[in-house]
Amino acid sequence: MYNIKLAIRNLLRQRMGTVINVTGLSLSLAVCLLIALFVQYEYAFEKHNPEAKNIYRLLNDFDGERDPIHPLVFYGKLTDAIPELNDGVMVDLNNEDYFVVDNEQWILSGVIQTTNEFFDLFNIQMVEGPQNPLTDASSAVLSRSEARKLFPDGNAVGKTIRQRNNYDFTIRGIYEDLPVTTTYRPNLILNIHAKEVTDNHQYTSMKNESIHFFFRLPENADQASVAKKIREQARTAYGIDDYKGTYVFQPLTDIHLRSSDTTWDSTERSDIKVVRLFIIVAVLVLLITLFNFINLSVALRTKRNFNTGMQKIMGAETRNIFSYLFTETSLLVGLCVVAALFLTSLALPYFGKLMGAEMDFTLANPVLWGAIAVIALFNVLLPVLVQLWYQMRVNPSATIRSKGRALPKKGNIPVAQTLTVVQIAISICLIVGVVGINKQFDLLLHKKLGFNKENLVTIHNPWSDNMNQRYKLYKQELEKLPSVSGVTGTWNPPGHTLNNGTTMFYESAGEKRQLHLRAAPIDGDFFEVMQTRFLMGHAFLPTDSNKIVINEKCLQNMNVKDPIGIKIRHGFSNRDYEICGVIEDIQNLSLQNESSPAVYYLEPELWVFMVRLNPGDIRKTVAEMERLWKQVEPDQPFRLSFVDEDLQANYTREIRTRKLLTIMSLLAIFISMLGLYGLSMQIIQQRTKEIGIRKVNGATISEVLGMLNKRFLFWVVAAFIIAVPLTYYAMKKWLETFAYKTELSWWVFVLGGLVVLLVALATVSWQSWRAATKNPVEALRYE
Repeated sequence: MYNIKLAIRNLLRQRMGTVINVTGLSLSLAVCLLIALFVQYEYAFEKHNPEAKNIYRLLNDFDGERDPIHPLVFYGKLTDAIPELNDGVMVDLNNEDYFVVDNEQWILSGVIQTTNEFFDLFNIQMVEGPQNPLTDASSAVLSRSEARKLFPDGNAVGKTIRQRNNYDFTIRGIYEDLPVTTTYRPNLILNIHAKEVTDNHQYTSMKNESIHFFFRLPENADQASVAKKIREQARTAYGIDDYKGTYVFQPLTDIHLRSSDTTWDSTERSDIKVVRLFIIVAVLVLLITLFNFINLSVALRTKRNFNTGMQKIMGAETRNIFSYLFTETSLLVGLCVVAALFLTSLALPYFGKLMGAEMDFTLANPVLWGAIAVIALFNVLLPVLVQLWYQMRVNPSATIRSKGRALPKKGNIPVAQTLTVVQIAISICLIVGVVGINKQFDLLLHKKLGFNKENLVTIHNPWSDNMNQRYKLYKQELEKLPSVSGVTGTWNPPGHTLNNGTTMFYESAGEKRQLHLRAAPIDGDFFEVMQTRFLMGHAFLPTDSNKIVINEKCLQNMNVKDPIGIKIRHGFSNRDYEICGVIEDIQNLSLQNESSPAVYYLEPELWVFMVRLNPGDIRKTVAEMERLWKQVEPDQPFRLSFVDEDLQANYTREIRTRKLLTIMSLLAIFISMLGLYGLSMQIIQQRTKEIGIRKVNGATISEVLGMLNKRFLFWVVAAFIIAVPLTYYAMKKWLETFAYKTELSWWVFVLGGLVVLLVALATVSWQSWRAATKNPVEALRYE
């Protein structure tokens, strides 16, 4: 009890040091707790599913490009031929589709098509209806929340919903909403066998690759052996003796965080690199605060040395001094923990919204208290041990004679100076890292995309029997508008997933070859409207019904100099074509990965209009386009989006990461400078007599300022020398994960050093100026 009273009295006596320590540690602890909750959320995916560890997604690896999509008909061939694959399911991740419910139009997201096995593998619990509700091709089931939205009266089972005005599904059941930490969280599940009617080509063709396969493998299964069997089946199914593709199994628990290298993947996912980056930031912020804590504790040792000297002369042992230091530091850290919990509860909703993560704050969370225990332990023990080391090396008699100013023996490592340099180096690393990350993201957001994204919009053309007629009629009406400069069509507009995988076969130098790529059906004027540059050949002519255009990546993979005139068999349409042109790569999704090889061919039935607008009143033009749509197709919704916004949406994770890293880096610098302010204050107070004597002897204010700031300038320079190679290596490694990367310019490092230098000098110069302008008589009287 005595130690507690003494600790409280000392903490109140040293108010400025206490405030700085509490502010810095509370903020950094709150940052660490927020990141700990975020990491817990990211690693929690599929942990609720007891079978998740045995479930795998099948990936096709073709020339180093891994994709999760396969022909629907291939699933049955695999399960019939390979016993290890008998326990699995095929899934079409439609994600979004158009439905009519009770004569009301709905655009529903989270739509998938699958079979009853999905409910078992993904641990879906039925609320109404049987556990295996997809009893026939027209069966459908809704999540509890989606059923409540579509059928507010609560009577969803037995009701009919119509997909795209051409196929009716009957609701057979309702299932419990899946946890937010579920990789695949559908709102509406349809029977995949309906595709026999709605999309027979996809249902029967080995050339249409768009279905995900999941398998629950036995724990002792030889995955490499099973993968070889799958490849053998692929050779037979595709009719290719030298089929180049290989297969790998990806654990279901890895999909959310470890799928950044997969292509043609519509799964919403995060990135393990981002999670690790935030862990590093949390550790750095914690280190800065810890060093602050230690430095200020050591800097405040003058009065404590005097008290300690008196205690040692009175017979106090090391354990008594340790007990007091431990009590004082524990009280301070305990106060910071309470403040940090309060700050975390306030900031978590905003933090979760920024990161796109649904996280809850609860004091019953073991991860929360685990993080607090580890952080608190370090922040109590290390400062106590350092203070104890300092104080026990000071001669008590010398301490009493010098009124507490006696220092440890010469030759000891200057702990405070070392920690300060490391602390400043961390701040420089964070500044350089944030600038480098922003530079990389700016490259991704503004790099050439192979087309002009400005004033370009997409309009959805729903799949139906009359979609071809609707396309022609609406295109004619749009082309009459003076505000429209061009109209074309495609299946996969920029900003959306490319899921039309196929294999192209051709001959070169007398050798039969094959290439796995993306098939892109388009209208004849697609390249003109998109303003895409041709590298070789020409665009489609009116008579080019059997011609095809390839992109630059496809040309590179073909390994031929001049592809014009080469005959190929296009697997997706199962037709023979001749290459007539080569275009620059059109980047549909994120530039984190390289462009996929692609072929473009003419197709009359197109799902998406691409409309190029003239500059002007865009809002008025959009209203006119909607009016024309309602004239042409009053029964279908008008769905328009801007291509630049669709592309921007692909960088949502990167934009969020950039914002949060910037905020946390600024916070870390603030904490660092807060500690530097407290340290400079203590150092200057200890040199008050020296300053007074120098001024009496004629020293000017500028000379005193230079004397006081010189050591801080030296610390920043030393920290810069340490930080540059470390940051360069870390940034170089991080940039290697991008297909398109920025240069690590010299000015990025100089900027980081200058920012920290200016902030540090501004921080300490205020204290220095006050000391330099103080009346020397008052300074000597103070001493």
